[in-house]
Amino acid sequence: MLKSMVLKNNVFALLVLFLLAGCQSSGIPNLYREGLPGTASWAVLPFTNYTESENVATQVERILMVMLPSNGIDEPQLYPEFMVTSANNTLTDAHRIQSGRQWAAQSGISFAFSGSVNEWMFDDEGRPHVALSLTVTDVRSDETLWSISGASEGLPGDDLYAVSRGLINDLLRSLPVNRRL
Repeated sequence: MLKSMVLKNNVFALLVLFLLAGCQSSGIPNLYREGLPGTASWAVLPFTNYTESENVATQVERILMVMLPSNGIDEPQLYPEFMVTSANNTLTDAHRIQSGRQWAAQSGISFAFSGSVNEWMFDDEGRPHVALSLTVTDVRSDETLWSISGASEGLPGDDLYAVSRGLINDLLRSLPVNRRL
């Protein structure tokens, strides 16, 4: 009787394991199994800022723009600022993001980076802390192809921008880009 119960539990555990394994996905569709085409049209869309620091999202977008070519993305485009601002004030994040997506779709962009700034601060000891999320979306299908988050900390006196550049570079290393496509 005990053997029968153990066998049933093991079979059940194996079934659960196979179900869970079947739900895992690399995120990159088979179409891009050799990597995302670095020579396609790419854009950086507005980021969301979840910190108390102003204009940090815009700064991270520009840092990303500068770093993309050295990470296999040829000639990325930055959304036009006039598309995401109003005459009076900057639009809310949701409107900025939606306007950026509309611009990308109308401009024939294939892939778009977006993301969020989750932490941007100095602690009590003067150490900079940065936490970011990056996402690559297929603009035509609105499918998320790649997403990653990370955090980094510098030494007391280090520059937040230097820490963010290092973090972005580390995150981009895992982006599957094929420079020949």
